[in-house]
Amino acid sequence: MELSPLDILKKYWDYHQFRPLQEDIINSVLAQQDTFVLLPTGGGKSVCYQIPGIALDGICLVISPLIALMKDQVQSLTKKGIKAIALDSSLNYQDLDRELTNCLYGNYKFMYLSPERLQSELVIERLSKLNINFIAVDEAHCISQWGSDFRPAYHNIQKVRALLPNTPIIALTGSAKPKVIDDIIENLQLKNTAVFKDSFKRKNLAYMVFNTEDKYSKLLRILRKNKQSSIIYVRNRKKTKQLSEYLIEQHITATYYHGGLNAKEKDKHFKLWMLNDVQVMVATNAFGMGIDKPDVKTVIHLTPTENIENYYQEAGRAGRNGNKAFAIILNSKSDLPSLNSQLDKSLPEITDLKFIYKKLCSYLNIAYQEGEHITYDFNIYAFCKRYNLNITKTVNAITFLDRQAVLRFSKEFKNKTNLQFLVDNFNLIQYISTHKQHNTLLNFILRKHGGAFENNITIDLNHIATQINSTKTDIKEQLLSIEKNNIIDLKLFDSDINITLLEPREDDRTISRVAKHLKQQNDLKRAQLNSVTNYIETSNICKETLLLKYFGEESDTNCGICSYCIASKISKREQNSNLEQRIILAIQTTALNSKELQDNLNCSQEELTKTLRLLLDSEKITVLTNQKYKALH
Repeated sequence: MELSPLDILKKYWDYHQFRPLQEDIINSVLAQQDTFVLLPTGGGKSVCYQIPGIALDGICLVISPLIALMKDQVQSLTKKGIKAIALDSSLNYQDLDRELTNCLYGNYKFMYLSPERLQSELVIERLSKLNINFIAVDEAHCISQWGSDFRPAYHNIQKVRALLPNTPIIALTGSAKPKVIDDIIENLQLKNTAVFKDSFKRKNLAYMVFNTEDKYSKLLRILRKNKQSSIIYVRNRKKTKQLSEYLIEQHITATYYHGGLNAKEKDKHFKLWMLNDVQVMVATNAFGMGIDKPDVKTVIHLTPTENIENYYQEAGRAGRNGNKAFAIILNSKSDLPSLNSQLDKSLPEITDLKFIYKKLCSYLNIAYQEGEHITYDFNIYAFCKRYNLNITKTVNAITFLDRQAVLRFSKEFKNKTNLQFLVDNFNLIQYISTHKQHNTLLNFILRKHGGAFENNITIDLNHIATQINSTKTDIKEQLLSIEKNNIIDLKLFDSDINITLLEPREDDRTISRVAKHLKQQNDLKRAQLNSVTNYIETSNICKETLLLKYFGEESDTNCGICSYCIASKISKREQNSNLEQRIILAIQTTALNSKELQDNLNCSQEELTKTLRLLLDSEKITVLTNQKYKALH
């Protein structure tokens, strides 16, 4: 090892010191010890395996369920000059074979894999030939049946453990209750495990719950009082734009973010907020990955979340610079009943799952015991309309089947439109000369796709629209017009979803195999929402204490800054003020000693003594020689 962990941190990240626990965790991995890491949001988990991955000879195998996060980290490492590759579940067999060969001979330092990839014999066979220095299991709570995102595919990691019994594992998660931690260590077969857990306590973060029926007025008061950077989380895409526009009308600078924006729009809106050109980012929960803005003053949830884990992670984006910050939930009387109702309507039961799976296979024309490893374009809206299905329940059912490795449900945006020229170059030029409205589009395709005369090519409508300063709708209309003139053969796929069956269609047999996991996950989701209800409605306990207890951490003292603690202080002051008035009234005409006052006023000796001192200091009462108190006016 040529560079120390701190040297690597300085060289590649330009940081000059580690966050709490990071250095100890890194040293544990460098010592080839199995390691478990629980670092709440903002704790810097990725550095804990990336630095030893750089320091050690060989390649670090990173297993992660999040394709977007894998790609983001590979891009980040590549920019630093570190060779990394992501072998996610979207690669076909030939591409996977090629990339695995590259890993064998390409001096890569990091290989990111989805857990489903470990089902492939090709992957397992190639892993045995690689010089793997250690295995990093990210989002390790996914291996636990009690975890919030249970994925049975994580049990495939046991194959790697059997293949490489002496290769150490580091398991990392940002939120796990004690039962889940034990489950992770057992299922990953960690040995002599070094366990590192950071506290969930955030001393500078004030957790607030405000019950209000006029959320917008409360929102404006908060944002005008705290004019620094803010995030407002809302539940749907439409609301992000609506609320952003409303804030601008109220002279508060804002932008918005959701999963339906294209990459260019996301980047533009993100930069506006990151550079503090706008105060507020209004977003769905799609706004989360890679956010490390230190000066966020407030994170506001316009409605409660479905679980404490998500709330803690999103709230934790406030105050990362150590300054006082606020995590606020605005709750109305109808919010929690509405959330419970929505949850019940959105959770598929076993009968729903069987029906949706069968109809899905019929819709895609998949015969019984066929369809394995074939990818299908899928329009979920058309599917739900045909079979009169609830779209949320259907998405949840298909997502569940994805997590059970029955199928792969790819929601990455892909405009796969295929075309081929039906005329030669000479006739195409003649067509362009007489149809000048298509000049820019056809010339762009000719420049970028010269092979379109000989082969059927794939084009991206969004990319073309951006490049020629047009819109996707306009490009589509032009192509349909050109097709009518028999200039091109066009196959327009108006879908942003792909589905790939990972096993042959077997109807009830397939669903019966995963049914127990569905009931378990549904029960867990209901229990999680009950925990959110408890957090919001409990009015006699410190909010931070409630959060810490949820994650299995005890607290002896109240935080002093949450909505409960602030309300308690105000109530105490009001009680003290009231006691002052009662004391003065009691000794207005007759002097009384402290014992007589305590009996008359029914208060504690401590409260009475403290209030008497305040009244004496402010010269509102006096003490006589017989130790009795008398009001001065």
